[in-house]
Amino acid sequence: MRKFLILLILLGLGLTGWVGYDYSTSGEEIARFELTGESGSTDLISLEPSLNSMRALLSVTYEIELLAGSATAFDYSIMLTGPGGLTAFTAEGQQRDKREDNTPEYATKNSEQVLKTFAVPAPDDYVLDWRITPDKAKVISGAISLRRNVEPLRIPYLIAGVVCFGLGVLLLIRERRKTI
Repeated sequence: MRKFLILLILLGLGLTGWVGYDYSTSGEEIARFELTGESGSTDLISLEPSLNSMRALLSVTYEIELLAGSATAFDYSIMLTGPGGLTAFTAEGQQRDKREDNTPEYATKNSEQVLKTFAVPAPDDYVLDWRITPDKAKVISGAISLRRNVEPLRIPYLIAGVVCFGLGVLLLIRERRKTI
């Protein structure tokens, strides 16, 4: 019985991981912009509605000293604008890291975030305006990539993965309590 429960937990983790990976890597990358400095604008990129659905991803490599508690590594703000100031998407957020024990840790970390899934409203040239503001981290490098013809998040598989994992953990705990 115990092997079955562990298999159920692994199935749940695998299914959830696969859904997340598929969501972030589906479609085809059509543009990648390396970021330098804390803010800037990219070169113009021609986009058209035939590329829909599109997804923007932010990749950042940074160094941080983690002390006890939680620390904000950096804040970001990204906007894709097109003809006549037409905004295709905006995304804002922050990367937070947490230290579990009380000893300082110096770490180099990579963060890849799905910023937004969006639709190109009209065919034309677009520009990405971005700002990455370091807080407790030193940003080493960053990039924004645009992917075309991406798949939506597969919610039924995600729910199945979470249910398998949760059920496996609960039944494993229940079995362990019976033996004690």
